[in-house]
Amino acid sequence: MQIITIYDFLLLPVYLSIFYFFVKHRAIKITDADLRKIFFIAFGLRMFGSIAYSFLVQYYYGYGDSFTYYNGGDFIVKQILADFGNLKYLFVSAEELQRIYSIEEGSVGGVNGYIGISSAVAIMKASAVISALSFNKFLITSLFFGLFSFAGQWKLFLVFNDINEGKYKKLMAFAVLYTPSVWFWGSGLMKESICLGALGFIIHFLYKIFIKKKVAIRDLLALAVLVYLVLTIKSYIIIILAVSLSTIIFYNLISVFKNIVIKAFIVLIFIISSSIIALVSNFDEQLQLIAEESKVQVDTYQKNYESTAEEGKGTLSVKEIDASIGGMIKRSPVAIFTCLYRPFIWESRGKIVILFTSLESMLLLFSTLFLIFKMNFFEFFKTLFRNQYILFSLTLSLLFALIIGFTTYNFGTMVRYKIMLLPFYYFMLVKIYTIYKSKEALN
Repeated sequence: MQIITIYDFLLLPVYLSIFYFFVKHRAIKITDADLRKIFFIAFGLRMFGSIAYSFLVQYYYGYGDSFTYYNGGDFIVKQILADFGNLKYLFVSAEELQRIYSIEEGSVGGVNGYIGISSAVAIMKASAVISALSFNKFLITSLFFGLFSFAGQWKLFLVFNDINEGKYKKLMAFAVLYTPSVWFWGSGLMKESICLGALGFIIHFLYKIFIKKKVAIRDLLALAVLVYLVLTIKSYIIIILAVSLSTIIFYNLISVFKNIVIKAFIVLIFIISSSIIALVSNFDEQLQLIAEESKVQVDTYQKNYESTAEEGKGTLSVKEIDASIGGMIKRSPVAIFTCLYRPFIWESRGKIVILFTSLESMLLLFSTLFLIFKMNFFEFFKTLFRNQYILFSLTLSLLFALIIGFTTYNFGTMVRYKIMLLPFYYFMLVKIYTIYKSKEALN
């Protein structure tokens, strides 16, 4: 399927120039020379990643979710151009849009099935809206997705840089903005680009409101819209974020008390209360829904994984999902380790994309081990629980790794979903390294 045309290439330098001048204008407000340089490098990487990923799905794979979202958006655009009254299609439910599509295009082939899924339709509608600015060209639309992802991640970087008091800015930039898988897989016409950008903005607004104590109606409205957007596309992201934020609240609660007995009592009450809530709310069933939703959101069902596994490249062994509390606890160590530190180099099996992923996973593992050996085992793990921001990032990273590792059976898909946790995990490592170097300087 040829989606990228000669018109995409003709428009590409024009839009890159427009985006550059826009970014350059925004950079005027950045007074720190190092931050300004980081800003431009991160922007360049996002634009390159957007183009590179578009070329990958067009000229290497020949298919991809991006094409599905673009074609769905193209259908909406054509309906609106045929009758401007069809602007209502931007607001109808996925089920209604599926019904309309079946009437117009038939019930077989095309984007049938996908256009009936709310999370997929959200991206299709976004693509349709952006088409008004991109002449409905795939490559240009992808650039807009990459620009949004970049903007959100820049806000996230600024939050992390502020928390770290401006120390090791370049290292923080490599960790949060320059990580190859983040700017490559998080810059195309995909769910990940929207979720990555939105999550960055959400963290920015939460930090501004609750830590900096700067409340504005505009920020609250933007926060509500972004949360709703991510809930529509990947609801488990908001669930994980909420649980991670709750960890900070609980951390601050027990930090008020100095007596170890009182702290132990509060922890016991928390565990008992959580258990009661889990039983009353049928948590097993909720967990099953999250696991199944996540499984759908990795773009295929288990039988497709089994079919892919027969090819013997870039896959994991397939097991039936047991999304009970006991099932997740039992498999959590393997699931988390797999998501964070695999594939290993020998598991790439000739696939260049998986090879690059394995090198990045190896860097993540070695960086973690380096800090553990530098600080010593016990000091490293004590540091994890002494700082609320580190604890938040740890909780969020582990929960993402658990859900993704628990429901994903393909390394190529895993690396795409893994990018949601990488900025937080790397920030955690940089923050721990900063604490270590500060203590070393005092000694």
